[in-house]
Amino acid sequence: MYKVDVKATAQNKIPLQIGFSEILGELWRLKWYVVIVMFFTAAASVYFALQMPNIYRTTVVLAPATEKKAGLGGLGSQLGGLASLAGVNLSASGGIDKTDLAIELLKSRRFLSQFITEYKLLIPIMAAKNWDLTSGTFIYDEDIYDTKNKLWVRAAIPPRKPEPSFEEAAVELSGLMDISKDKITGMVKVSIEHLSPELVQLWTQQLIIAVNNDIRQRDILEAQSSLKYLSEQLQDTKVAEIRNSLAQLIEEQTKTLMMANIREEYVLKVVDPAFLPEEKVKPRRSMVVLVSMFSMGLLLMMVGYVRILLAGRAELKGS
Repeated sequence: MYKVDVKATAQNKIPLQIGFSEILGELWRLKWYVVIVMFFTAAASVYFALQMPNIYRTTVVLAPATEKKAGLGGLGSQLGGLASLAGVNLSASGGIDKTDLAIELLKSRRFLSQFITEYKLLIPIMAAKNWDLTSGTFIYDEDIYDTKNKLWVRAAIPPRKPEPSFEEAAVELSGLMDISKDKITGMVKVSIEHLSPELVQLWTQQLIIAVNNDIRQRDILEAQSSLKYLSEQLQDTKVAEIRNSLAQLIEEQTKTLMMANIREEYVLKVVDPAFLPEEKVKPRRSMVVLVSMFSMGLLLMMVGYVRILLAGRAELKGS
């Protein structure tokens, strides 16, 4: 069957040399089995690929809405401790970049949990398995969420429960997002992928609004607290130089409060808005089929190699 020099191999203990041509020859002997296996592999991979839901992606391009300000020079050395108590940052380099803060917020579980709660996204994120383009509604996995009785029925391993926590949903949503910042220009790109083309656009828009509002509210509360403290100090201080410095600090916080109240795009402003995706980004169904066929081809070649190896060893023992 195989051209193996049994005596030379046994005496010199030379391992069997199995080349590509020998493997192809073995597969040719089993050609009908190979054809059947490849046919069923192709059919199964096509079926599996067709069952995979379409995933859509949209991207919004953002620019920093705030400009870096120069510090207040001598005022920092005069009233550094007082300003720190009031929550006022006198140094442009010493503060937190609000763009970086916004990016970290978008990644944080606290912020994403609040976002999911506010917009009621727990079920779409955790139970949706497909999107009906005709009706514009989600198709839910009934093994996870019973749509008829409106109950969570997934099999969860303790301490998790059938109903997912908002923290778990936040991790899931974070996995659907991609956030990047250009170190040179400071431009930020935020992308979201999901089953629905309409909702990825809406969620992306809502996320940017939510992160701007979150930081705006932080700055309003901080500025109000600072103004209250500085106003009290101004009333208690009689030294003219210190009163002038306090007045400048009050002016800075008043400007912050004004900008926070009048500017909607407080930290990140939209340069290129999130578009409604018309084409899916995945799955690449043809690639799924090709990879499945290629993998099965490699597996069959391994089977052919093992058959030749076992046959050769059996022939050696028989000699």
